[in-house]
Amino acid sequence: MKDPAQQWLVDRASPPGMLGCGLRRPDGKFVCRSVEEICPPAKLEKLLEQFATLRAVVFAGRFSPRWSTWAFEQGQIRFVPRSDGWLLALVVRTESDALPSLDPLSQEFLALDLGR
Repeated sequence: MKDPAQQWLVDRASPPGMLGCGLRRPDGKFVCRSVEEICPPAKLEKLLEQFATLRAVVFAGRFSPRWSTWAFEQGQIRFVPRSDGWLLALVVRTESDALPSLDPLSQEFLALDLGR
């Protein structure tokens, strides 16, 4: 049986302008895909872990945003947390075909059945 989380990333990690994407599982393990050298899987894992820690501190006991998008010189990174402990990171190049896909991919991830 294929891992639904890994299959979802494989199916979505390759549009032009997608630098990489990754998932942090509820158990703290990672599934990351990199399309560009500037966004290796190890870097995605580190970013996911740092965002999970930041989110726990900043939004402890409070409502948190549905997702957080951060801009950097070469693009944007979107973090999408779920109440079941899954966390998605999408990294896209500025002014690329992947940029408009951030909202639809984020919404799809929130509705995705990933099991436990």
